[in-house]
Amino acid sequence: MRIVLTSMPVISHLVPLVVPLAQALGRAGHEVAVATGAAMAEELDRLGVRHLPLRRALAPDQFGQDPELARSIGLDANGAPIADAAPTDPGEAFGRLFAGAYAVRSAEDLLEALDGWPPDLVVRECTEFGGYLAGERLGVRQAVLDHVPLVPTRHPGMLGPLNKSRAALGLPSVTDVAAALTRHPWFGAMPAQWSPSASPSSAERHYRLTAAPDQDPLDPAIAALPSDRPLVLATLGSNTGHMLTGDPILEHVVEALGALPCQAVVALGAHQDPRAWTGPRPGNVHLTSFVQQRLLLPACDLFVTHAGANGIRESLAAGVPMVAVPLFADQPVNAARLADLGLGLTVRPEDVGTALADTCRRVLDDPGFRQRARGFQRQMLALPGVDQLIADFTG
Repeated sequence: MRIVLTSMPVISHLVPLVVPLAQALGRAGHEVAVATGAAMAEELDRLGVRHLPLRRALAPDQFGQDPELARSIGLDANGAPIADAAPTDPGEAFGRLFAGAYAVRSAEDLLEALDGWPPDLVVRECTEFGGYLAGERLGVRQAVLDHVPLVPTRHPGMLGPLNKSRAALGLPSVTDVAAALTRHPWFGAMPAQWSPSASPSSAERHYRLTAAPDQDPLDPAIAALPSDRPLVLATLGSNTGHMLTGDPILEHVVEALGALPCQAVVALGAHQDPRAWTGPRPGNVHLTSFVQQRLLLPACDLFVTHAGANGIRESLAAGVPMVAVPLFADQPVNAARLADLGLGLTVRPEDVGTALADTCRRVLDDPGFRQRARGFQRQMLALPGVDQLIADFTG
């Protein structure tokens, strides 16, 4: 079977689940390519995945190349949301951003890229709508990877932007967003209990899709850290460096962990050299620019996270409770769900300097958080694996 997977050109959308699924499909004997923006070409080449470049699918840091497009979907030239221009309806805001003009351009580019290579199946990650529109235009089977299940990916408010985009591709309008989108199978990488029953974006099928840990051995400097106290890993995501420029939040995180009877590892961000770090340097906090998160988490007692969907999934797959410091996008709702399920606690970004240390201490001192995280881990382990997913969607 010939299968194209589509993704927004963002590492956190592409690498944790889309790429491993593409690799697994290839091992199963299918002809596979990933369609996404050119910014991902080097990463896909490194991972040995065929790339169908979508020439107008811009990465977040490329919107300065097309400020008119950015404004039309509610972003500034740096790819950041324009707060006072966002619709009040969350579905309309999501639809304009992901299913509007950007999706139309991606769909047009994808149809061009697929000329001479018609797919039998389009698998898109749930925020990527170019694949949806192109698949509708081609009349081929589709499936959706719901990697951010608490985002309004099927909200009724999307109807206007979605129909405008459908019209641009010569497709008839729809009257029900959820019905139009869920006629294609949806599958997620979290147990059903993660999504509240009232959520319009809860996945219909659930699989164990956590990517394998890095094959490289753990950083020897981290392996050699003292083991006579709890180990805490802290990272605010791969975009920490440029998203938090001038913000003292990382300094507060380091300082708070330095006040605890723990050993901590803090990832400052891919472009932040620890040697140039001018913030606090407690003796029990190891600073690094990058950490092998999936590899290290099973050895941790606590994860301090910005509550991105990937980090939460990886931490729960390792049975590790969390303290969440949500910053933007889906992170606040993820953090709230984490707290609702008793899998961790939340600290507002503005309170990190005063509340993070005590909140981490509460989670470390209360075995209930660890027990509930372990219970959720067992739920994840009970999900069918990727081989079953491939059989279900390609059979």
